[in-house]
Amino acid sequence: MSNHEAQVKPGTGSAIDRYYEDYWQAPEDYHDPTAPQRQALWRRHLAALPSDAAVLDVGCGDGGFCAFFKSLGYDVRCIDISRRAVDYARRRHPDISFDVRLIEDEAAEHATTYDCVFSSEVIEHLFDVGGYLQAINRALKPGGLLVLTTPYHGLIKNLTIDLFNYAGHYDPLGQHIRFFDRKSLGRCLTRFGFEPTVWTGYGRPWPLWKSFFVVSRKVREAEE
Repeated sequence: MSNHEAQVKPGTGSAIDRYYEDYWQAPEDYHDPTAPQRQALWRRHLAALPSDAAVLDVGCGDGGFCAFFKSLGYDVRCIDISRRAVDYARRRHPDISFDVRLIEDEAAEHATTYDCVFSSEVIEHLFDVGGYLQAINRALKPGGLLVLTTPYHGLIKNLTIDLFNYAGHYDPLGQHIRFFDRKSLGRCLTRFGFEPTVWTGYGRPWPLWKSFFVVSRKVREAEE
């Protein structure tokens, strides 16, 4: 979770900056039981990615996936908005490059650098979805891949939520401010220069998937 939650510089002391530092108040306690499922999907759908590929993890959190990518031989770089999360990740994985920064800053400094960008459970937290996807596009080489996960919404799951947990799922004080189905997420990806090639999910059986797992290829430069 958690890079690019707002258009602020990390470490500036803004309210949003403090909010995400509080989110990572105890990074050692963080545990996501779906990590093995996401890793299995990666192995299945990214098998053709060269072992020395340059991979950027946007919103790396505690660095767990960065270590997974390192174990596969990739040239890994990881960024997050939370200094506390990055400090913890650096202690856990001293052989991996971590930085506290936004994807816009990374793209400006390292344009067309990466073969693949991984951003898991991030886009649903963002005010500026377009700016985030545009920056990822800029950071990728031509033909590079974006691997994105975000909570799944489809007709049957949406009806179930509406009947049994609307207030909890769409909590106005919660962290999620964007909710995507395949059509809306596909429209965003296409608008900013990506062609989705893999649509699947994990966390629960379809049609109640917890999250999407989407692989998209950069097919053109994103419009300014």
